[in-house]
Amino acid sequence: MSLSYCSDIFVGDLVCVKSHNVDDYGNGWMAADVDTGIVLEVIEIDQEFYFWDKTIRCYDFIIYWTRTGTIEQIPDIIIEKYSEWKRRINE
Repeated sequence: MSLSYCSDIFVGDLVCVKSHNVDDYGNGWMAADVDTGIVLEVIEIDQEFYFWDKTIRCYDFIIYWTRTGTIEQIPDIIIEKYSEWKRRINE
């Protein structure tokens, strides 16, 4: 059982909203300008979810957005590490 859909994001990590969408054929889009944020808190959702062939735990992140200076609670499924976004944009 995987602990989370995004089990590699922790307090203090630099993150951004996932900014890509690729279909089964490799077609899609990617945002070239994303807002970065710092994870301030990780909140575990007290329910297991079934995702295709596995059970996962879901989390919400409390994130401080650096561009706007705002704090927001976001579900883990739409957040990724900024380093992953950076890697994809440089491919």
